[in-house]
Amino acid sequence: LCGWGIANDANHITAPARDGCGLILAVEQALHCAGLEAAQVAAISAHGTGTVYNDMMELTAFNALFGERNVPINSIKGALGHTLGAAGGLEVALAVPTLRERCLSPTCGLVKAEPLAGERVKSIAQAFDGDVLLSTNSGFGGVNAALLLKRRAQ
Repeated sequence: LCGWGIANDANHITAPARDGCGLILAVEQALHCAGLEAAQVAAISAHGTGTVYNDMMELTAFNALFGERNVPINSIKGALGHTLGAAGGLEVALAVPTLRERCLSPTCGLVKAEPLAGERVKSIAQAFDGDVLLSTNSGFGGVNAALLLKRRAQ
């Protein structure tokens, strides 16, 4: 774990701000904490609930943060379900082998990605180059969290 950030968009008791402002702030804080630039993020383990509202918010935030970079994105919720408070912990646990193998697991249940996702979200495994993975989570009340994990040098 090399960086973390948390922010609250205070938008609604059950819905994040559509513009992704809380998630953007959490990721920016994590990058600052880690002393990293957005360009160093190689892959993203998204909150990825599979709902249009939440997924569009995340994609909007990722596009604002990473621009035209084709950073691969996945979500494990299609495979495990939404484990509520345990979701972030499970995602971090699965990030360890993801970083070791430099390969994101498939986004299970994905039929068609949102156009805003481009080619970044896939129903197949995605190899990536680099040593930094971003894990994001969003919760009720506008809470947004971001963790940056860095692969140890061999």
